[in-house]
Amino acid sequence: MKTINSEILIIGSGGAGLRTAIELHDNNKDVLVVGKCKKREAHTVLATGGINAALGNMDKKDSWELHAADTIRDGGLLNDSNAVVLLCKNAPAAVKELSKWGTKFHKEKSGKLTQRFFGAAIYRRACFVGDVTGKAILNTLVNQVQKRKIRFKSETYIFSLLHSTGKVNGALGLDLNSGKIIKFQSKIVVLATGGHSRMFGRSSSGFWENNGDGIYLAKKVGARFMDMELFQFHPTGMVYPKKAAGILVTEAVRGEGGILTNSNGQRFMEKYDSERMELSARDIVARANYMEIKNGKGTKHRGVWLDISHKSKSYIKKRLPRMYRQFKEYANIDISKQKMEVGPTAHYSMGGILIDHKTGKTDVKNLFAIGEVTSGVHGGNRLGGNSLAEITVFGKLTGQSILKELKKTNQTPIDDSLVKKEQIAFLKTSNSKKGKNPIKAKEELQVMMWKHLGVIRNAKGMKKALKQLEKFKKMKLKVNGSLKMNEQLIAALDFQNMLPTCEMIIKSALFRKESRAAHYRSDYKITESKWK
Repeated sequence: MKTINSEILIIGSGGAGLRTAIELHDNNKDVLVVGKCKKREAHTVLATGGINAALGNMDKKDSWELHAADTIRDGGLLNDSNAVVLLCKNAPAAVKELSKWGTKFHKEKSGKLTQRFFGAAIYRRACFVGDVTGKAILNTLVNQVQKRKIRFKSETYIFSLLHSTGKVNGALGLDLNSGKIIKFQSKIVVLATGGHSRMFGRSSSGFWENNGDGIYLAKKVGARFMDMELFQFHPTGMVYPKKAAGILVTEAVRGEGGILTNSNGQRFMEKYDSERMELSARDIVARANYMEIKNGKGTKHRGVWLDISHKSKSYIKKRLPRMYRQFKEYANIDISKQKMEVGPTAHYSMGGILIDHKTGKTDVKNLFAIGEVTSGVHGGNRLGGNSLAEITVFGKLTGQSILKELKKTNQTPIDDSLVKKEQIAFLKTSNSKKGKNPIKAKEELQVMMWKHLGVIRNAKGMKKALKQLEKFKKMKLKVNGSLKMNEQLIAALDFQNMLPTCEMIIKSALFRKESRAAHYRSDYKITESKWK
């Protein structure tokens, strides 16, 4: 077995992991970034509409305090307020840094960065690169990593954390290209693995992403979790054709003036939030879309209409180039002339690993976490534009915290008996001649979660899901063939990651007997003050 040593091992090659790596490298630390996907394909590319920062370029009255107020109000008053202050105070500097490093944000004639409206924001706050903001930011960070010659290992699936005497000291991973297991040894491990939106049948994330990898890894070494019931369903994902179902239709469409109507031609958001209309909080718009469809006012493909065709083609192609291409490619629709069919899609995990946001520390010694795998910043409902701000702001802060921690951290020896145990368990997973196709098993689990833990929930459905989950836990999976790029094996590992994540979501959702922000129960519709 090949061993790769580093002072700090970062698991996850999206914006959160890369910004942490840059901070550490610039302070002369030996850091290694390991990603499951290729270098420029991390989930960050799917955050399209913008990054929030109270620059006050378009609306001079904006401030970090108002950014914080918007974040906490639409988080259902569940946010970690200290984390929100850190986010909102540091976001302007993070955006300016990205601009300095080469992110081509849209600018006004004056040279100031343009800012657009996003849902639930009192002022125009989102800086953007058309509707490919996440991709532009990821490319900037990858360029900075390459410029610094930071070590980077792509297409490696981490399936276990290593630990000894209560301290995390490395990981085991499968090199998907060679089919070989690699042992990573380090003083500190950072989880930047993203969220768990692939628990659900319709999701805005990539097919092999966001399967709860970090949740599984952290749970196995004894980390604590928070707010697992709080999951954001984005109001607008594609519903047609089938291969495109769930693909995100960015909030930027509504930020640029897109209008929602039902099959009767009614602009229905007036019923749900007459003041903010289409730019209401994501949970409100998602439930509005869901209810219109449920009440028989949906489109042919069980969606609602989103219309931006009142804007000129040149404006749409400049401000929403990705959306123009996306609908043309998948549905042969010209959004400058035709309406889009959209519906709710699983989008973002507000719950996750419990950390101290000032430091990035988990409850487990030498284990840090950052980004969507964590909990606390967004409370019960994430504000659009805050995710890209989160990964860049806390990437830097976590890096600074790790620098201090390294001064008092020694390398602990690897426990070879644990390595052997984890290796045997992995080989059992990768070579099983009897059982269900893991790709099918994964799909069935996702359908169950979408049905019973989706936009609107109730105890009856969730208890049914909990019973069904026990059957999934006992399910044997059939996996054989080479360890190189084996889709069945990857699905089996994903399925393993998903089980504890699903269980925590269900149990937490049953426990919270109220409706608050993105957590909506048809059997407990009232928001209770005792749950604040």
